[in-house]
Amino acid sequence: MDDLLEREAELAALETAVSEAVGGRGRTLLLGGEAGIGKTSLLAALRGRLEGRVAFFVGACELLSVPVPLAPVRELVEAAGGTDVAWEAEDRLTTARDVVAALRPHLPLVAVVEDVHWADPSTLDVLRLLARRVEDRAIVLIVTYRSDEVGANPALQGLLGDWASRPSVQRLSLRPLSAAAVRKLAEPTGLDARRLAEVTGGNPFLVAEVVAVGEALPGSVRDATLARVGRLGAEARVAVAGAAVVGRRLDPSLLEDLCPRGGQAVEEAIAHGVMVAEGGALGFRHELIREAIEDSISPARRADLHRRVYAALAGSPNPADNARLAHHAEAGELHEEAARHAALASAEAERVGALRETSLQAERALRLGTSLGAVDRFELLLRQSRAANFASARLEDGAEPAEAALALAVELEDATLEGRALLASASALWSLDRVAEAQEAVERAIELLEPGEDVAALARAHAALARMQATALDPRRAVAGGRRALELAASAGLAETRIDVEISVGLALGHAGDRKGLELLTEASREAREASLAIQTVRSYVNRVFVAAALREHEAVDAAAAEARAFLDDHQATIPSHAVEIFRARSLLDRGRWEEALGLAAHRDRRWAAETPMARTIEGLIGARRGDPGLASRLDEAWREVAPLPEGSRHATIGVALAEAAWLRGDGPAAQAHLQRGLRSPVTRRFARPAAEVALWGSRLGLQVSPPEGAPEPVVLELGGDWRGAIAAWRRLGAPYEAALAALPADDRAAAEAVATLRRLGAEAAAGAFTRHRVALGRRSPRGPRRSTLANSAGLTRREQEVLVLLAGGATNPAIAESLHLSPRTVDHHVSAILAKLGAGNRTAAVEQGRRRGLLAET
Repeated sequence: MDDLLEREAELAALETAVSEAVGGRGRTLLLGGEAGIGKTSLLAALRGRLEGRVAFFVGACELLSVPVPLAPVRELVEAAGGTDVAWEAEDRLTTARDVVAALRPHLPLVAVVEDVHWADPSTLDVLRLLARRVEDRAIVLIVTYRSDEVGANPALQGLLGDWASRPSVQRLSLRPLSAAAVRKLAEPTGLDARRLAEVTGGNPFLVAEVVAVGEALPGSVRDATLARVGRLGAEARVAVAGAAVVGRRLDPSLLEDLCPRGGQAVEEAIAHGVMVAEGGALGFRHELIREAIEDSISPARRADLHRRVYAALAGSPNPADNARLAHHAEAGELHEEAARHAALASAEAERVGALRETSLQAERALRLGTSLGAVDRFELLLRQSRAANFASARLEDGAEPAEAALALAVELEDATLEGRALLASASALWSLDRVAEAQEAVERAIELLEPGEDVAALARAHAALARMQATALDPRRAVAGGRRALELAASAGLAETRIDVEISVGLALGHAGDRKGLELLTEASREAREASLAIQTVRSYVNRVFVAAALREHEAVDAAAAEARAFLDDHQATIPSHAVEIFRARSLLDRGRWEEALGLAAHRDRRWAAETPMARTIEGLIGARRGDPGLASRLDEAWREVAPLPEGSRHATIGVALAEAAWLRGDGPAAQAHLQRGLRSPVTRRFARPAAEVALWGSRLGLQVSPPEGAPEPVVLELGGDWRGAIAAWRRLGAPYEAALAALPADDRAAAEAVATLRRLGAEAAAGAFTRHRVALGRRSPRGPRRSTLANSAGLTRREQEVLVLLAGGATNPAIAESLHLSPRTVDHHVSAILAKLGAGNRTAAVEQGRRRGLLAET
């Protein structure tokens, strides 16, 4: 098809993007459509129009049994003449920066990555980061994909979803040709245009193939393509069959090896529009042509061609990627050769962080390598387990190879191998929430590795145990065991393991209520980022926000969360990002900013994994304090989620929340039952914050308790009977709700102030429970604010109520001032007071709160 029909709008959009990029405003364009819809032709037209004005580089994904990790990005860099790229960096951000640096000398430029429906996850990770980095550079990044094949690539689905809301990403979807366009193309052939449009669906490639043949209408793309190929001579047909097996592009010398008179055959294929010459390489005019030709080859002949391709590639002075060699060897039924190259490809993939490909290539090597030695098989099983534990959607995929490796190590009677296999098994079991078995496996691994000489394996085993102890088992043991792990990591020169242990120790100290833990985590974040250790950086940020929230260091929470969000967003670390939001929500709850806390916690469509129960706990506490039974029921949901799991800090946290909720609704026996369970538990005492909260509520409900180790100052003061000191200390920590409850045994004036505070927070159920509790103690019922203020449940004055009504109507501050005959400054003060009393972060949230509490029932 010589003319590009009905693509002027898309071509204009591409040219506009290039013009803006030349001015320094780069963007990413997603070019989607079914196979044969004209994506390649559109880009060829764009390249022709830009020739001599803008550099144009292309990388393409290929349909291999297991993709070559980062292949299309490497192709882009090679086309730009770049060499200094950290492909093996654990942090993809470093790789993306290096890619941009390699492209920089050629600005302005268009960088195209074709057929990302076949892309490996590592390639998609780099593209995600590149899309951010082209925004302020003279670069247009064009990504093409078959829209009908996106569903087969979950990683691509996720990327397209992430890009949907980015202003700098533009989506272009190519439509089939209209009946008029098909008629114009069919005119020279005498074909029935209406019937041609029906049969082809307006697909430009299929229309062009039918028109080129000019005979009866074919039934499919394959039929149309083979009709064109059928016009070639015998040698040309042999050549294109060999080329189709090789892949999308090939070196002409390779075709000479496959076909003795390949040169002449290629000329004929090019003349008939089957193949094209692209620079120094050969390719097919369209990938659909290659696919149709390859599919038409008989299985026996195809296997023979793959064997010949493998021999030619393996014997080349510049051997192909091991992933490509493994692909052709397996397709050619050369199983031992395939296993050898797959093992090498698996190791290469692991070095560049391509975990899915690591696992798939290891599986291929194990499946085909019947002559693999026992130790080689063991190492492949461990590599497969490590990769699958992070990359597989099925968590059991990490456990099964670890179990096979363990059985092989026992058979070999090798204690070091057995210890390493147990360590891999422990990681997989931990991911499956089989905590006790994971702990048993890692402790047995340490026992086996201690007498040996593999210091690195022993260091990693101690690091794994410290991580488990700090996260869910016993923080004090994590601190003690961390010292040994740090010594071993230093001895083995394992910076990554050392930082990992420092994170575990920092978390453990935080659990113990020690602020040194926050300092250690802050330093670990810095070290991990400087070393480009993505996993350790993510882990340090998540635990840093958690510890800051647990210590009520609210400024540290906000600073760490802001820093973490930028990094996690760049790396699309979705679940860690949600965990950070939940820990920040806990901090906002402590600060009395309940609407903001709910905004972070109450998204039902998110997956938080282990943090889901904590999100529900935050919602439930706010609901219980407000007297909202529906929201309060989230506490029961949270408990049901953790109850079957081995006891940890979450059980104590949710248990004390259930006790508070029972007190709020006047069910003293239930509250005491929850607290007694926490007080009896040895696990509760290991975690400072929940232990302090259990002790505090136990004391409030008349139980004899002592301040637990690591308890914060206001808890110690309250347990010691110093309510004045406790109120002041809670206020210094920015905890208005706790400061109010500390006044339960206080004098009448302090009690009245406490009730006013609870009502300003919207904690109507808490205000009622406070009064009941005081009366039960024989104290006077506290007087609240004056009658005009008590006219509504939020403690708003009459004037503030009037302002709220006008806010609900959408009035601005100047409009409110004019309506109520007030000064703008007075209105500003009223609005600020309303936000504070309703616990709202903005005007919209205040109106929502007003409606929820019935303050706007008549508006």
